[in-house]
Order: sequence, then structure tokens, then C-alpha cells
Amino acid sequence: MSLSLLSALFFGAFFDATLGTCFFVFGEAYFLLAGGLAYSEHAWQAVAVVFAGAYAADQTGYLIGHRLRPWFRRFALATHQRRANYRKALVLLNRHGIKAVAVSRLLGPVAWFMPAICGSVGLPWPRFAAGSALGVLLGVGGFVCLGYASAWGAEHGDIDVRAMISAHKWTILLVGQAVFLVAALISRSVGNALFQKL
Repeated sequence: MSLSLLSALFFGAFFDATLGTCFFVFGEAYFLLAGGLAYSEHAWQAVAVVFAGAYAADQTGYLIGHRLRPWFRRFALATHQRRANYRKALVLLNRHGIKAVAVSRLLGPVAWFMPAICGSVGLPWPRFAAGSALGVLLGVGGFVCLGYASAWGAEHGDIDVRAMISAHKWTILLVGQAVFLVAALISRSVGNALFQKL
């Protein structure tokens, strides 16, 4: 497996959960590809790098919240949508503590704010690190398993998965990004339309 692909998987997972870039990078495509590579090429290092990238993003978010509290608060409260996500994450953290850190990985935009909130409110880092590890295992691991199962299913459906992934891995990443971006835009517009009718 090439260093460029491993780097792309790491940074895809990292930027998916990093404030600022998380609005444009969708890690699901990287996680699915990592699972597919684990099955088709036995490239378990692909799985390791997406886990490492996601975990590193959480630790970076915690550090941002801890070191740059005033800047983070201004960023989090700058728009209505960010304020709503910030409040949801804060309520979860106050009610459920370390469990909220783990579960936030499954809650979309809340996951982007939770690490920085934990750092800004002074949650001890060892507790945050443990919750983050569990959250990454659940959130990223689910998509990796789905990618692995999809590759297994495709191969048993008489598709040459190894050749397909080997020949089209970069296309899979680009198309995956486009699909998740379109899905995010559609869900946002549908959500806004439904919200206006309430």
C-alpha cells in the first residue's frame, strides 16, 4: 500500500473531525475504503491510520478548546447553527459526562464540537482520552466494518473486489466525498424546509 494512500486516509479521517475542515471533508468515504482495503488487500494498516487520524483529530480539538478558550467560544457562537450544536454538546456533557464524549462520535455535528468543549470546560484529559478512544472505536469502527462487509459481499457476488479497489481507490474516495456532500446538502435543505413548517 502506497504512502500517499495511507496519508490520504489519515488526513481524511483527521479533517473529518477537525473544526473548520469538518464542514467540507466527510470521513465516511475514507472509513469505508479502509474497510474495503482490509478485506481485499489485507491492508490492516489502512484501518489503523483512519483510527489514528480520527483519534488525533479529537485530541487536537481538546487542545484547541483548552488553549484557545476565548477564540473557541467566539467560533462556536458565531452562527445560529453552531450555537445550537454547541449547546447540544454542552448539555450532553453536563448530563452524561464521559459517556457523552464516546456517544458524541455518533451524533454528527455534535462530534465536531465535543472535544473542544471538553477542553474549554476543563474536563481532565485522561477521562476525555478514554471517552474519545471508545467513541472512535464505535463511530469509525462501524463504517470500517461496513466497508469490510461490503467488499466481502461484492466478492461473493462475483465481483472482482481486489481489482476494482486497486484500480479505482482514488475515484472511490472522490466519488464518496461527492455523494456525502450532496447527501449533506439535501438533508440540510429538507431539514430547513421541515423546520419552517413547524
